Amino acid sequence: MRAAALHLAVAGLGATHATSASFVDNAAPLAVSRKLGYQPDGITRDVRDGEVLVSQRLRLTREIWDRTDRPAVTISGLEPCLDLFGIG
Repeated sequence: MRAAALHLAVAGLGATHATSASFVDNAAPLAVSRKLGYQPDGITRDVRDGEVLVSQRLRLTREIWDRTDRPAVTISGLEPCLDLFGIG
């Protein structure tokens, strides 16, 4: 699902990069991000109820996306929707 959303953003809407973040102890979404080509982009620290929570920030550039092996995705019917994305 995330690969399809990224394909829409990059190929369909012209995005130059995408960002993501996950708590460092949440391995599953971090693994999905890495598999899709995201690269580490720093950390954030937040305090909730006196506890420090660390999140790993990730960034995926168009260049990396173009080189990443992924399932084929086809976009159809996008043209009439471009105004909804602020692209007209």
